[in-house]
This record gives sequence, C-alpha cells and structure tokens, in this order.
Amino acid sequence: MAQDIDIRGFTWEDLESVTDLFNRIGGATGTEKELDSEVVSQNLSVPAVSPETNLRLAVNGTDIVGYHLLSSEPLIGRAVVAGGAIREFRNSGILTRLLRDSVERAKEAGARVVHFQTALDAHDDRRLLESEGFEKIKEFWQMRWEGSELPPLRLRPGFRLKSFELCKDEAMLTELQNTAFGENWGFSPNTVDQISARVRVKISPPEGVVFIMDGESAAAYNWTQRIQNAYGHVGFVAMTGVHPSYRGSGLGTAILVAGMEHLLSKGVDAVELEVDAENTPARELYLKLGYRRVHHSVWYELKIGQNLS
Repeated sequence: MAQDIDIRGFTWEDLESVTDLFNRIGGATGTEKELDSEVVSQNLSVPAVSPETNLRLAVNGTDIVGYHLLSSEPLIGRAVVAGGAIREFRNSGILTRLLRDSVERAKEAGARVVHFQTALDAHDDRRLLESEGFEKIKEFWQMRWEGSELPPLRLRPGFRLKSFELCKDEAMLTELQNTAFGENWGFSPNTVDQISARVRVKISPPEGVVFIMDGESAAAYNWTQRIQNAYGHVGFVAMTGVHPSYRGSGLGTAILVAGMEHLLSKGVDAVELEVDAENTPARELYLKLGYRRVHHSVWYELKIGQNLS
C-alpha cells in the first residue's frame, strides 16, 4: 500500500487540504482547537519555516494522507520533526517513509540531532521511533485550567505591566525571550523577523504579550494565544520568561497571573500550557493555581550518523 503513496513537497495550492490534515491528525477537528487556513498560512509564512522546502506531503491519488514538517535550527545543531498520517493510512508504511525522508533532509541541513515529540500513549509512534534508532530523552505535561478565580496580582514598587506594541517592542521581546530561555533544553534563539511574524498571527495578537517592566527594562513576559471558533474559546500560555537578573523575585508567578488575567478578560473558557515534567517548581506552581494534567508527551532524539535499518 505504501508503494501507491507518493511523497512530494508542499505548494500553496495545498493550503486548504493541509489545514484539514493538520486538524485531523492533531485531533482538533470539531473542537475549540480547530485552526482555519488563515492561521495555518500565517504560521507557515514565519521566516525560516519555508514550507515549500520543509513540508513534505504523503499523497494517495489526489488525497493528502500524511505529512512531516522539518524545522531546522542550525544555531543549536538540531532539527525538529512534526507530523503523522490519518488513521486509515497509519499502518501503510508511510510513516516510516516520511520519518526516513525527514532524517535524510536533517542530515543535509547539517543537524547533529533530530527531535520528535509524540504522545506517551502513542505506542505505534513510539515503536517506530525506537526501531529507527530514536531514544526517549524528555517528558512534558500538557495542563489545563478551568477555574474562575486567580490569586491577586502583586508587583513590587517600581514595577509595572505593559502590553506589547507593534512596530516598537519586537526587538525587546526577541532579546528578552532569547536571554530568558538561552540555557533551556531545546530552545533556539529567535530573530526579530521571526518574532515580528509570530506576533502578527491571528491567534497570537500583540496585546496577548504582557511585560513586567522595571523602569524601561523588560524584566519578565507572558506570551498568550487564543483560538475562538464555533466549538469554543480556549487560551494558551505559550511562553513565560523571566530575565535571569530578576529570577527569585516572584516575577514568575506575577507575570503568569497577568497573562491569565488577560486571557480571562477576553472570555476564554479554559487556559492550557505545556511544562517540562522535570521542571518541578513550574509544575508545582501550575498545580497550585488549579491546573490539571490532561496530556503526557515524550520527546525522542536521534543522533545524526546512526544508520537507519
């Protein structure tokens, strides 16, 4: 069956079909997380995504039945692969072909490692990854908050909140994010062009980025996103960062609450985020605020140079 399926590159004429595919494979179809083609187009248009080169499609006749998207991060020597296939084709061998294709393209891009994230209970995906030489290296929790009250937002004297301003704060956000996460696992520094594109995506409006300012210096930030459709309205805490000079001063809790207050002011039904399972302080903070774990994922790594059988 896999021999009847072609693997080819993405073209922009595929956008509607790819949007449907992303939603189906991600389990978002018919839910509050379902994306429209405008958002998918904006995400694919972020600098360095380069979908014509990095998005590979598995095609059965005229139907797109699977994909792999390769994100190359040369500054840290890694490539991240995301993708899958619709249920009817998961056992067709196409996932193996897509994975091997992605690994070869990662090698050509000069990556030293390839990373792939999948659900803890996705046993078929995990068996495939392990059979191809990938090893489990990290676990993450996806957490959800559906409360009605938050603790009071407390800022020390001299600190203030500030919302992101387009055409003004792109460089400040880029510098703060790169500094706050520079030593975190899997973080690749962003460019101003990338940040500028991401704060213009429909689900990531600029006012959803909130700073804590110390005078004119950004000490912490919370980057929120929202999806609103016919099925509901959900918010996401995409990033929460504190400048290393301000760690230990309680700003992490304050900026998280500020971001969640913003989401609640927009009428979201729930808030979700992801956390490294080994990051005990953050995990415990989220539990204390009323988040609960709703999904458990694992990251796999392949060191480039290992032979694929």
